[in-house]
Amino acid sequence: MIALAIFDFDGTLFDTHESISQTTKLTFDALLPAHTPPQPEIHRLIASGAGLADTFKALHPFPAEFTPTVENEWIEKYRALYATHGQLIKAFPGAKDLLTELNAHKIPIAIVSNKGVAAVKTALERNGLEGYVPEDLIIGDKTPGAKRKPDPASFVDVLIPVLRESYGVEIDSDKVLVVGDTVADVQFARNIKSKVCWCRYGYGDQKACQELTPDFVVDSLGEVVGIVKA
Repeated sequence: MIALAIFDFDGTLFDTHESISQTTKLTFDALLPAHTPPQPEIHRLIASGAGLADTFKALHPFPAEFTPTVENEWIEKYRALYATHGQLIKAFPGAKDLLTELNAHKIPIAIVSNKGVAAVKTALERNGLEGYVPEDLIIGDKTPGAKRKPDPASFVDVLIPVLRESYGVEIDSDKVLVVGDTVADVQFARNIKSKVCWCRYGYGDQKACQELTPDFVVDSLGEVVGIVKA
């Protein structure tokens, strides 16, 4: 049985594609109304697991002008809009049963996301999933010490110390299961030397993910239960 389950959020635990796409468009409407980002490119960036900064820079018609100050302005605007327009998102079927099963077997659950921690917590609360994942095991894009996946820092520099200091748990990476839907998630698992379960139902580029030969492939969260108990 695994000793730690690390979940991605968007496209893995929660169906957020439409919310992300719509809020991205609203951000451009607010800050650069003369430019409408092409929908296929938005979908491609969501599928890649890109963070907000990389997404806006890729979609901006003048990326050289996308300075750190401008980047912060765009991210803050996106998050303000998402808080208003983007929170009508739902957990994928089977999410609650899976988290309940992990809790019953006392398997620690972490979420490592390129999304902000506040947005993750709000979504969990609004879907009746608060309390299943400890707050200090929710890692977002502004968590101190964390870096965007596939960089292993979220595991090495954040999760391992928290689990050791707050829970008295020592984790071997070969007992960790990463569950995610994009290339970034699969590569993150490879970088921390853990097993990885690719969620084919999510938003990731299917061909690219398959070429990385994930250890497990599922078409629903319900299928993950058997993997974590094996």
